[in-house]
Amino acid sequence: MKLTKHAQLRIRQRGISRNILDFAEFFLPSVYKNQSNKIFISKKTAREEARKIRKFADMLEKHAGTEFLIDPSGSDLITAYRRP
Repeated sequence: MKLTKHAQLRIRQRGISRNILDFAEFFLPSVYKNQSNKIFISKKTAREEARKIRKFADMLEKHAGTEFLIDPSGSDLITAYRRP
C-alpha cells in the first residue's frame, strides 16, 4: 500500500507500526464507508487475531525439519517430507 505524506506523518506521530498496517491490509476485512475503505482493529479482533497467530506459531514449530520439493517453475508441489 502506498502511503501519502500525511499518512506517514500521522503513523509516526501516533506510534503505529508499519507491520501492523501490513497485517491489517492483508488479513483483516475492510468496509466501504464514506467513499473510502475502512479497517478497524477492535480489542476483540486484536485478541482473536493474536490467538490465531499464537496457534499458527505453535504449529510452525511442530513442523520444524519439514522439506517441500517444488518444480522449477515454482507452481507445483512435488512432495513434502520430514527430515529425521
